[in-house]
Amino acid sequence: MPTHDDDRSARLIGIAFLLLAPPAYGLLTLAFGMDANWDLRNYHWYNGYAMLTGRIGRDLLAAQMPTFYSPFLDVPFYWLATHLPARAAGFLWGTLQGINLSLLYLLASFSLRNVPALKRTLIAMALAVAGGLGGGTLGLIGTTFQDNVVSLGVLGAAAVIAGSLPGILDGRPLPSFARVAAAGLLAGAAMGLKNPTVIYAVGLCLGFLALPARPWRRLWLAFFFGIGVLAGLALGGGVWMVHLWHDYGNPVFPHMNHIFKSPFAALSDYVNVSFFPPGLWQRLFFPFVFTVSPLTVGEVPFFDLRVLALFVLVPVGGVCAAATGMLGKRNDWLTAVPATRFLLAAITVTYALWVVMFCIYRYLVPLEMLAPLALVMAVGLLPLARRLRIGLAVALLAVVQLTVQPADWGRVAWADSWVKAEVPAIEAPDDTMVLMAGYWAISHVIPSFPARVTFVRIQSNFLQPDSVGNGYLAILKDKVASHRGPFLMLSTIPDTPGAAKAAELLGLRLDPQRCRPIPNNLGETLNLCAVDREGGKRETVE
Repeated sequence: MPTHDDDRSARLIGIAFLLLAPPAYGLLTLAFGMDANWDLRNYHWYNGYAMLTGRIGRDLLAAQMPTFYSPFLDVPFYWLATHLPARAAGFLWGTLQGINLSLLYLLASFSLRNVPALKRTLIAMALAVAGGLGGGTLGLIGTTFQDNVVSLGVLGAAAVIAGSLPGILDGRPLPSFARVAAAGLLAGAAMGLKNPTVIYAVGLCLGFLALPARPWRRLWLAFFFGIGVLAGLALGGGVWMVHLWHDYGNPVFPHMNHIFKSPFAALSDYVNVSFFPPGLWQRLFFPFVFTVSPLTVGEVPFFDLRVLALFVLVPVGGVCAAATGMLGKRNDWLTAVPATRFLLAAITVTYALWVVMFCIYRYLVPLEMLAPLALVMAVGLLPLARRLRIGLAVALLAVVQLTVQPADWGRVAWADSWVKAEVPAIEAPDDTMVLMAGYWAISHVIPSFPARVTFVRIQSNFLQPDSVGNGYLAILKDKVASHRGPFLMLSTIPDTPGAAKAAELLGLRLDPQRCRPIPNNLGETLNLCAVDREGGKRETVE
């Protein structure tokens, strides 16, 4: 029998984990090295800088298509990394991401209601730690991709719901609906900050329909959760969506432009289809494909069995439970029935949406975090003796964790400053426009230039000087043609010939004999070249 001392010990251990897990994760971040991923160099660093310095609307397409992405998550990282030594900023950023472990602990603890307090605490801690050590999750530690930052909203929403069970099933309507609306607010805010998180908001919303409650009760819970999502979406993304709507006529510009038909982009959905499987069977059994061929869902290799294990166990467990008539009745397992039904339904819907809409593994990382708890839940549905199920769950979790190979999107040794670039002296910087060309990530060096220099990207993954059907080209040409000061061209060294051709389409000439290097600590050396107007004055770079 549990004793009062056991309950007190459980509370103290739980509180200690909640407080210590995030900074421990921050320390782990330091062991992985300093983030230098492509997206950081392409837009996360620049977008935070542009937001804080009022450059939005002054520069043009400096970060390629992601110039139009919300900068609100990039601002705190940029501020930290420019006001603190890189290691301190990395530790704090990793600590923020480590809050995921605290939320996973709360979610697991709320779900393990059939377990005595002390055991519940220890099991919840183990599942939370396992949730933070997946192949994708470890790959994202200390990085700026933000998938493991918006996950805070997803896991927070799931924890609020699990903590409200079973009371919301038949309790007083007003407090029950208020709680699920609060959970929806968290999920909606995450969605507003990073739009692909929509799959979790929808998954959690539809998860209410699987709860063991009266049909109308389920619908009302889902409805009020949805109201919370809309409020959170307005909170997390409303300002930026209004900006995009006002300036471009599309609140998610340029995405879904085949619907909004903004004249400033092509009539396209702007969906990245490069990771979509080539056929129906590959898509139906996609976890088998990307587990052995991870480059089908991402830019770098990694290995993690979590999603594959869930893909097999959740439907098998569901069929077994339904066939034996125990779905919703069996209560001899570690996790409570309402939490089990809700979470497994939510992650099933989430995965289904992911495989239809994205197929990019980074977007699945919050589900990877939930996987250890979900695996325990799925094993509980199998028609096996309790001891066998416990043994199977432990074995599965051990195999999954021991075989993990983290992703690596690019890191460098820790330096004093996160980004350092040696920009050569520029004559008349207040009047200079730097053109940018090529398709590589180069905008991270912009903050190292004099503040009054203007940047215009004439060649990018959104627009080229010879684009057809993209009205933004007229804006670009007008900005370049109306400039009366000097021009320079920024590109990688291999992209310089292509940059010269792009300049010619705008009536400009790049002089490859007058280029200067820009060494920087996150990537290859860049080229800064003089550009002349055809038949005009020659400009110099000193």
